[in-house]
Amino acid sequence: MTRLRWGRFFGALSQLAAIALLLVSAWLIVRAAERPPVLYLMVAIVSVRFFGLSRAALRYVERLLTHDAALASVTGARIAAYRELDRVAPAGVPAHRRGDLVSRVVSDVDAVQDRMLRLRSPWIVAIVSSVVTVGLVAALDPVSGIVVASTTAAAMALVRLVVPRAAVRSGDRSSQWRGELAADVAQGVVAAPDLVAYGATDLLRGSAHRSVDRLAEVQRRTARLAGSGEAIVLLATGVAVAIVAAASGGLEPVLVGVVVLAPIALIEPLTALADAEGLRPAIEGAERRLAELAEAPTAVADPVSAAPRPATFDLDVRDLSIGWDTILASGIDLELPEGGVLAVAGPSGSGKSTLALTLARLVEPRGGVIELGGTDVRELAAADVREVVGYLGQDEIVFDTTIRENLRIASLAATDEDMACALRAAGLAGFVASLPDGLDTTVGERGSRLSGGERQRLCLARLVLGGHRVLVLDEPTEHLDERAADALLDDVLALAPARSIVVVSHSPKVLDRIGRTGRTVELRRDGVTVAV
Repeated sequence: MTRLRWGRFFGALSQLAAIALLLVSAWLIVRAAERPPVLYLMVAIVSVRFFGLSRAALRYVERLLTHDAALASVTGARIAAYRELDRVAPAGVPAHRRGDLVSRVVSDVDAVQDRMLRLRSPWIVAIVSSVVTVGLVAALDPVSGIVVASTTAAAMALVRLVVPRAAVRSGDRSSQWRGELAADVAQGVVAAPDLVAYGATDLLRGSAHRSVDRLAEVQRRTARLAGSGEAIVLLATGVAVAIVAAASGGLEPVLVGVVVLAPIALIEPLTALADAEGLRPAIEGAERRLAELAEAPTAVADPVSAAPRPATFDLDVRDLSIGWDTILASGIDLELPEGGVLAVAGPSGSGKSTLALTLARLVEPRGGVIELGGTDVRELAAADVREVVGYLGQDEIVFDTTIRENLRIASLAATDEDMACALRAAGLAGFVASLPDGLDTTVGERGSRLSGGERQRLCLARLVLGGHRVLVLDEPTEHLDERAADALLDDVLALAPARSIVVVSHSPKVLDRIGRTGRTVELRRDGVTVAV
């Protein structure tokens, strides 16, 4: 914050240099018209050069310091937003569209930065500039000083009251529509192949165009309203100039130009205020949206005093109820000893995926008990549970970077040998070794350069590299052909007994295969029963 204060200080000096440049120039022009000896003008001439150069230099220092401070602040704010997303995920995330969440973390955080740079700083600079200018004018002519002070204060008050209210009345919801547009675009990127296949691209294109039109209309209204603030400033300046010009007849001619041009010198800082107040509704809207994220309930709460992580990893579920807003299933009983294999079956909507998330401590149980190593998971820190229980979804994220960096998400300290071991366990070592760049091969956005089976194996390797002892796999063979699904399932089952395996699936072939080596249970809304 010290840099920000210094930046605002230099910003005020830069504005004062601009005002001094105008006033000294006015004095110089009037004085030169009297044709005095040139030596009488040397101080003013040098002052004009000094203020002209110092204005630019001081502005550069001001921008350097304030933007450095603002970028440091916005980095912290963005990290805080990511932490809020981590805190509410996944229970609090479905309430928002994916693109809207991205907009909150990116655009809204940037808008909050504008409060520091484009809202508070202009006010500080304008107030300092006005006080100094009014003091100078009052020293030359007290009546003119009162006039300039009154009109300047009136312009500031009107700008503060009129511009934000006008923007609100116009329906300035730019943050909301920006989020809607981001959500439409993100949805289009994810769903593009399916939309093209079904010839339904016009639907999403129309939705995106509507969001663009709404955002553009809001921004046009805001721009028009910003003109009202500038009109207030110009009107106040014109009144001040007229009154000062009429009341300054008793001054020396060389000072008349200085006094008359003083209100004009304040146009720049006062206009900056009008622009700043036009941004206030958007900034406050962005702050509200981030506050909504911060106020969202925590998906999984840690205990005040967490129990130590258990030494064993057997899983025991008794009379468990699961769900989100409502209970999907209850009376669930499961037993998974260390190194055991378990399949969970059930019809669509019975809560299989919710059960998988609950076992991984990503969703709070609605009732009952889940014990890990004999300790209730609610007595453990969520991070400790997730270090033991790893979750692999059917549409797991693969980032647009290298295989190495995708694996390092699980363990930043992992060596190449660690990664090779994890890839071998997932059945992907041979494929990676055959690539020219090996671990440094880029996989494309969402793993587009990999096949479906290779993406799942890469995610499985990431799970193995993380050191999880209980692997919860939600539909791991979904979207794979029969051969790839069989091969992946072979590698998954080979991870036992070093690890416990829970596979959630509706595929009869997968359930039959797991039933040969482990247990299969069927999930119903009235609980879990052993499948026949």
